[in-house]
Amino acid sequence: MRPDAYPVNAFIRFLIRTACRLDARAFHRVPLRGPGIIAMNHINFLEAPLMACFLFPRSLAAMSKKENSTNPGYAYFAKLWNAIPIDRGAVDTESFRVCLSWVEEGGFLGLAPEGTRSRTGVLGQGKAGVAVLAHRAGALIWPVAHWGQENFWSNLKKFKRTPLTVRVGKPFMIQPDPSMTRTVRQEVADEIMCQIARLMPEKYRGPYAETCFLPPKHLKYIE
Repeated sequence: MRPDAYPVNAFIRFLIRTACRLDARAFHRVPLRGPGIIAMNHINFLEAPLMACFLFPRSLAAMSKKENSTNPGYAYFAKLWNAIPIDRGAVDTESFRVCLSWVEEGGFLGLAPEGTRSRTGVLGQGKAGVAVLAHRAGALIWPVAHWGQENFWSNLKKFKRTPLTVRVGKPFMIQPDPSMTRTVRQEVADEIMCQIARLMPEKYRGPYAETCFLPPKHLKYIE
């Protein structure tokens, strides 16, 4: 582990707690060691430091679009937080391989099934490609829902702390399905999103508001 990981993550946790009213106890539901997958919603920039710093010292990596590499400050935190660059405009088999290797070696992989930021906090539809990666990894999946940071910038301008909520649900696995057709992949992605949606207030559930509490066909809860 890098020697700067402890002080840098501790300092960023301090900054987040200063700017936000956060109850981070839910993170303790995620075990200290993997392998595993963290399936979370995607609102804005804040969840990267939130997950990386408050799940630390867990071995966590997450995919990040290659365009982020144009940001001068990105390279340092990309290495610190084990960002795996992905080309969203193509079938990126190399990134897929790196993600699988990370999980196989006992790490946690952060996935945002929506694939893009919502900015409003309301869930979008999950992408089928996430189902393929999660299924191939064959690891436990922890659904993590967070909300409140959609108001971060407006609150910061008013010198107000942002209430930020995090919830971690029951872990589950994807039931093996030898077909994994396009339809099945989308069903799995939607069921993963439903596990996130059921942790959130109704106004954030988006297209999963009416289905998130239905019994899943392709997921198995692990006690």
